[in-house]
Amino acid sequence: MQNWGFSLLELLITICISAILVTIGVEHWKEQQLRNELAYTTKQLGYFLYEVQIKASIKNENYIIHQFTSPWCIAITHDEKPASCSEGVLYFMKPDNSVEISELLNNKNALILGRRNLAQTMSFQLKNKIGTSRIFISLFGRIRFCAENSYITGLPRC
Repeated sequence: MQNWGFSLLELLITICISAILVTIGVEHWKEQQLRNELAYTTKQLGYFLYEVQIKASIKNENYIIHQFTSPWCIAITHDEKPASCSEGVLYFMKPDNSVEISELLNNKNALILGRRNLAQTMSFQLKNKIGTSRIFISLFGRIRFCAENSYITGLPRC
């Protein structure tokens, strides 16, 4: 008589191997999710700053970038710092994820000038558990972003 079934030992070994592979896969999935959050937030903030730059150039107006903390956001105004982010001409609210803004280098308030598409040089640093990224704005208004200490899909290395 021929037996077509599996033994209990074979089933236990298969279940153990599957559990190990699932555990490894979940950890890598969480890391990839953090990488995607950092890349998404970095690109969105970079595109927001590009939008401010285009608006300043079209209207030939100067804009001041103000940074707020907890929860972090960026507000754009013509002159003094508003009481909250939503009172600015334009504002960027922190997406609902793990990314934090750690610093706005050079100044707490930075300028984007409408005339000839210029800007005050500045740098934003964004970070979460998986790594850090930077957004640079040059004197001539060039906006670029990069990943500092880890590989993040869609962001070049600094």
